Amino acid sequence: MEVDKFEWVKDIPKQYSVVSLDQLVDNSHRCQPEQTVGKIVQIVWTRGKIYPGLVLKIGDEEGNLSEEADGLAEAAAKNPTNRKTATGGKKKGKKRINEETAVKIDQVLAGIEERERIGNQIEGEPPMEIEENENTNGIVNENASTDNKLVDDYKEKYFALKIKFKRLKVKYRDLKQRIPETNEVELYPESGVTLASSDLASIKMASPKPTILARNLFRRLFSAAELSGHSLQGKKCNANQDKATLPAIDSVRRDAVINFILKEEGFDGPPATGNLAADKIFLKSKNTTRKEIVKSLSEFLREENKKLVNLN
Repeated sequence: MEVDKFEWVKDIPKQYSVVSLDQLVDNSHRCQPEQTVGKIVQIVWTRGKIYPGLVLKIGDEEGNLSEEADGLAEAAAKNPTNRKTATGGKKKGKKRINEETAVKIDQVLAGIEERERIGNQIEGEPPMEIEENENTNGIVNENASTDNKLVDDYKEKYFALKIKFKRLKVKYRDLKQRIPETNEVELYPESGVTLASSDLASIKMASPKPTILARNLFRRLFSAAELSGHSLQGKKCNANQDKATLPAIDSVRRDAVINFILKEEGFDGPPATGNLAADKIFLKSKNTTRKEIVKSLSEFLREENKKLVNLN
């Protein structure tokens, strides 16, 4: 299958990708791909969206082109001229706010360090011995009086903040006890399968791929006995024709997991782009993602069953 390597026109820093010729919008470009090299063409990307891209190379080896694209992307990222600059008023405003915030943080930290230094002097360090004489006696007494007042002010503020912190700590503990720990959410609409929102959030954070997310959700929704004693769809596996067919795992929870992941990947419902080529790619991507999830879950259940057999 012929593929082409191209550069995304609007991306800064520059990004490079490899796609099949089927993703080119113009049919004439798909029929004569060699004429598109060096030209900007329209490419159907994820979820049926169309973006402009500059065609750099046509080839049959997708792996080689992918390595070249990765190399170009790394070089572009290291090139300072390809980095984003704050040119718009909104971005400048954000940069200015960040700088002001950083200055304020430095000031607060400096104040805290100063208070800690003074506190250490009060608690553990002996007072400084100053040799008095006729010329410096009045100046030393005046400075000592000023320093004592400053220390007293800091001590009062320190103890006041300490008391305020303890009160806030108690208030936070009370509020935490009043709020229920679990806030159940439905995994997929009308599925009836619920999960604690905190558990779902942590599972999603720990799952970088759809297939890993599917396995982690299965571990949360099914017991170890259910995982080891069932198959995904209750069908005989072609690779294990001599083994007994295991019963299908609960279809309600199984379908809720698969549909939830498809929704998270942007494949919930039919395509609505109005572009036949884009709709075709959308459906193809949806079916591919679903097959990957089903395959991964089937292998996962077989692995759990093998663990049980080895234990026995």
